[in-house]
Amino acid sequence: MGTEERERRRRLALPTEGMLHSATTMARIDIAGHLAARPATVARIRELGLRLNTHAFVHVRVEARRRSVTRPETADISRVLPGHFWCSLLTVLVEAADRWGRVIDKVPVYARELVEERTPPGWGAAQEAIADTALEAVWRCVVELLGLRPPEELLLVMRVLALFVCPDPGRHPELLRVCLSPLQRGVLQETTTMLLRQSLVRP
Repeated sequence: MGTEERERRRRLALPTEGMLHSATTMARIDIAGHLAARPATVARIRELGLRLNTHAFVHVRVEARRRSVTRPETADISRVLPGHFWCSLLTVLVEAADRWGRVIDKVPVYARELVEERTPPGWGAAQEAIADTALEAVWRCVVELLGLRPPEELLLVMRVLALFVCPDPGRHPELLRVCLSPLQRGVLQETTTMLLRQSLVRP
């Protein structure tokens, strides 16, 4: 086999955006199937989503308006927050809680450090300016709803909500690593897991 043919086959074997989109779509279907037998968990996920919309978002909007005096980029915060803002916040909170859940009051602080280490997709000056307030608000909703439930339940609720509010998981590598990959064991079907692993392979 010649060099050109080997290179052609190598390129054909590489993952594509279509593969990753299929894998994340299948994963969402598997997660929905897994949750069908767990109505209490579904109720918590819905409640957390509702709290984020009615509590966290309102708090963030008020704080953004206050800060806009010195940070004009936050003046139109409602326009810039759609996209990867909320799923990014949930992702860093999941990672921080997974690492440092025993010091629960420090989770937003650690999450903020993670945001500073790697800017989430689509974030600009407005998102960065309001991230600290938003992380505190989201974490408060999580703690008020889930309290001292087992860490696995807390993390599952946040992971699933992040995956379902994310507009495009295939373009959100940290969400795939922190929220989706841990679900390969016990939640995702074997076929989905295989496709997900193949689509995440990097040359």
